[in-house]
Amino acid sequence: MPAPADAAAPSVGLDIEVTLDPASAGKALPAGTQVFVIARVPGGPPMPVAVEKHPATALPLKIRLDDADSPMPTVKLSSLKDVEVFARLSASGTASRQEGDVDSEAVRVTLPHKGTISLVL
Repeated sequence: MPAPADAAAPSVGLDIEVTLDPASAGKALPAGTQVFVIARVPGGPPMPVAVEKHPATALPLKIRLDDADSPMPTVKLSSLKDVEVFARLSASGTASRQEGDVDSEAVRVTLPHKGTISLVL
C-alpha cells in the first residue's frame, strides 16, 4: 500500500539554538525560570503559531519548532510564508511577558528555512 502523499513531504520546521549572552551566563537564575521559544506572525497578533517551553537549566538549547508545537489547530507553522522567531527567559515561568523577562532579538524568516536560527538571551 503506498504511503499517503503528505507523509512523503518534508515537514516545515525551524531549527533553533538558544544560548545565554556570555555576560549573563554566570548569573544565577531564579528557581523555576523557563525558556519559551516562540514563532509568530510578523506584525500579527501576539499568539504564537508554534511554541516550546523548557527549563532554563537546559540552556544552551537546540530544538526544532514545527506544526506539532502549534497551540492553535487552525494555524500551523507550515501554512505561513514568513514568521518571527524569538526566545523569552521567564522568571515567573509563564509565557506572557512580565517585568524582568528577557527577550532575544526577534528574527524574521521565510519558510521553508534551511539552517539553524541562533537566538541569544
